[in-house]
Amino acid sequence: MTEVGNIVTLEDNLEYLVIQDLTKDGVRYLYAVRVLIDETPTDEYIVFETIVKDGEEYLKPVDDKVKYDELLEELKDELAVRILNEEV
Repeated sequence: MTEVGNIVTLEDNLEYLVIQDLTKDGVRYLYAVRVLIDETPTDEYIVFETIVKDGEEYLKPVDDKVKYDELLEELKDELAVRILNEEV
């Protein structure tokens, strides 16, 4: 299972640093920032839906704009709480 703080590499060889996760309605979502080869964060953020199939975890970008915006707000709120509690 992908954890907060892990860097994941997608099939297109782009790498993302997972900065927050959220489980909603039984589905796990990840908030991530794309990183360069030297792990420098970019300004490209994305929300992924995790899909577990045959024991393997796959990441699928959330395409639905309304759902994306709702999830993004919740993920950002949870990240802000972690920062305020000095958990990051």
